[in-house]
Amino acid sequence: MNTELFLRHFTGWAASVALLSGAWSAHAGDWPQWRGPTSNGHVAKGDSLPGKLADSPNVIWRIRTGMGHSAPVTQGNLLAVSEEQGDAEMLRLLDKRTGKELWKQPYGQTYADDGFGAGPRCAPLFDGERIYVQTCRGKLSCLSVKDGSMIWAVDYQKQFKVKWIKNKSQNEGAASRRGYSGTPLVDGDHLICQVGGVPGTGVVCFDKLTGKIIWQSQDDLASFASPLITTLAGKRQFVTLATDKILSVNLENGALLWSQPVPTLYFRNVVTPIAAGNSVITASHSEGMLCMGGSGSAGAAIRKWKDGKLKINLATPVVVGGSLYSFAEKDRFICVDVATGKLNWEERGFGKFYASTMTDGQRLLVLGQMGELVLLNINPREFEELGRAQVCGKTWSFPAYAGGQLFVRDQKSLQCLQLTAD
Repeated sequence: MNTELFLRHFTGWAASVALLSGAWSAHAGDWPQWRGPTSNGHVAKGDSLPGKLADSPNVIWRIRTGMGHSAPVTQGNLLAVSEEQGDAEMLRLLDKRTGKELWKQPYGQTYADDGFGAGPRCAPLFDGERIYVQTCRGKLSCLSVKDGSMIWAVDYQKQFKVKWIKNKSQNEGAASRRGYSGTPLVDGDHLICQVGGVPGTGVVCFDKLTGKIIWQSQDDLASFASPLITTLAGKRQFVTLATDKILSVNLENGALLWSQPVPTLYFRNVVTPIAAGNSVITASHSEGMLCMGGSGSAGAAIRKWKDGKLKINLATPVVVGGSLYSFAEKDRFICVDVATGKLNWEERGFGKFYASTMTDGQRLLVLGQMGELVLLNINPREFEELGRAQVCGKTWSFPAYAGGQLFVRDQKSLQCLQLTAD
């Protein structure tokens, strides 16, 4: 090989290594999991939302994608997105700066859902050199960020006897009826998931490096909600909304700490529980909103308040200070006092069916189901809109935000929008 050709090959190889290696350590602008760096809808420390929205978005790049509702995630200069390609759920790793594909890897069989559309629901989860993905049918895989190769995998239907329900009109199951949607959580060396198979496998904790089971606990079926790790009554704990209750288990051994019934029609619990100081708030489309407060010193919790009128179907709220903000039932955007459950204000006719909400602690950025992006000022006294713009087509995918850029996915494309100054 001549010197010039060698240098070209070496330069390309070095650039690829630098791009991938650069993603293996934490970055201030990362959005590595469902709903951001701390999975609570808040942007990374050092990032800020724009003060205004332009009428036409500044599109840095746009690429075609397959079907799916899975949220995009970022780590360093990398972006991951799951989509349907042929009969497989496919993970694609992209250069976040350009949208260029670095590799793609099938990780399980897809399935068609006439009611809610085809393709993956569960967001990928970056964790340094590894990335975790979970199919609609309940196959959990750990892949290498470097090249997409399989490190380990577990099939919930085979290992935990999860019953896959083919008749979608049956009033049973949830994730096993319309697809796993909740993203697992990393806690130190562990990966904790809602599984919902045979009794005792409601929640399962794996060794994140090997897939070995560390503990398994509870009998509850898996809902569509993602879990939460928070501290209540002085104890860190894993909180999740199952098909008919909210429950919390000990992170060390899976022992039940507390639970509270949250029954719904069709077992359709979707909303991720939200931490609010020494409390956790959740909501459903039939039971309304519920607040559980830490009690004593052993991690227990008791019900603080409940309001059956504060119903939420799919959208997960954000909490800023003493207020909760969310898209809610009857196409309204609401602000609720977290201490009392009092409705501070509501804005009716806000959108249709669903919206994703994120915050930097000063403003809210809300992406509606029909692709309209709305910027709001955080104001517990009244609704205060700062601007809006049409940015994409119909979407149920939570966008990612990093370094002033918004990564938005609809049913046909994924695009990078520059919202703040470069």
